[in-house]
Amino acid sequence: MNKLSRYLFIILSAAGFWVVIFITTYTSAYAFDSDRVDLTITRFLGALSYDYRGFKMGITEVSIGETYDDNTTFSKEDKREDFITKLRLGIGAKYEGKKRTFDLTGNITQQLFARNSNFNNITQDIIFNFKNEFSKRHRLSLNNVFTHFEAPSSEDEGYFSQQFGRTTGRFEYFRNRFNIQYSNDVTKQVSFAVKYANEANKFSGTDRPNSLLNKPGFSLSYSYHPTATIFSFLYDFTIVQFEKENDATIHTIGPGIRQYITKKLFLDVNTGVDIIDSFDDENLTEPFVRSQLTYVKDERTRAMLLFSKKYETNPYFAQIFNNWRVSASLTRRMLRRLGGNLSFFYGEGTFIATDTERRLWGANTTVKYDISRNLIGTLTYTYSQSDSDSGAREYSKNTVFLGLAAGF
Repeated sequence: MNKLSRYLFIILSAAGFWVVIFITTYTSAYAFDSDRVDLTITRFLGALSYDYRGFKMGITEVSIGETYDDNTTFSKEDKREDFITKLRLGIGAKYEGKKRTFDLTGNITQQLFARNSNFNNITQDIIFNFKNEFSKRHRLSLNNVFTHFEAPSSEDEGYFSQQFGRTTGRFEYFRNRFNIQYSNDVTKQVSFAVKYANEANKFSGTDRPNSLLNKPGFSLSYSYHPTATIFSFLYDFTIVQFEKENDATIHTIGPGIRQYITKKLFLDVNTGVDIIDSFDDENLTEPFVRSQLTYVKDERTRAMLLFSKKYETNPYFAQIFNNWRVSASLTRRMLRRLGGNLSFFYGEGTFIATDTERRLWGANTTVKYDISRNLIGTLTYTYSQSDSDSGAREYSKNTVFLGLAAGF
């Protein structure tokens, strides 16, 4: 596909999306305020849900989308563009009690490639959340996320972070992340939390070694004033194991602070040291820092600026990744039905054992329109550029996504 065809597709996609917005805005058949009329398919799918004494089970999402991707292989040399049709079905169960809540959601997505049919695949994700309040001061939370995919998706949250430090190409990838935390408010001002995290990564059909991460830890916090200053201290112990490789361990120790500049603007800063026993038995003591400035004007507007620098492990290589990154995002609901998001990312890092450098920068813009109570239209454009001191790991990537999702 030449550049003219690409731009024509983008223009037609955007034009088609805004035609839908125009029609639905001025057609009473899709009126928000009408309980009498709704889309037949969303009404039918919503009727399939089951609700009994706080327990809800049924279809959570049905969606269809079309993506134009000018580099489906995340590669510079073997660059392949394609149109991808995505069909998704989500099913979930949810319970909300006075002191206990849980929800379980499973999504299955069929991806159909117009030109590279050998890339056709089915991805899955299963998300489980559980919270229990033993009392007003004691609580337990648990989260588990299982995903099976071949490549990061431009519609997913954390798309740029998934690419940063990633090896190139498409490959089957299984990942499971588990987190559990017990927290206790000792007094109105002092609280502590004990936590444990586990992450398992499995690569199927490749020579990449599977990995397992275990991460226990605890934190303390002191509220000098709940709407002014909150001090904290954390300790985490991370151990990462790769198949047929040496293990690596990291002790993370450091204080933190949340400072409310105004009621709507606050700054979080965490800093300290990482004491590292790397995969090659090299001992390192390195500083880390993470700062985030957050502005929440109201439910319609939210902005964030994040900077972090840290030595950490990477699921693709048995090496320590010394990296820094900065990201920014703005979420804004312009009208009752119309909202959007704009985000940027830039990161630089070095795998210290091989002294190989990576850089990634990207931008994303998304527009969402509530066609009806249950139907949402989405238009997304994403650009990412990966550079390194090895040309084989460089690539650029543009994606345009247009989709409709019925959510319940």
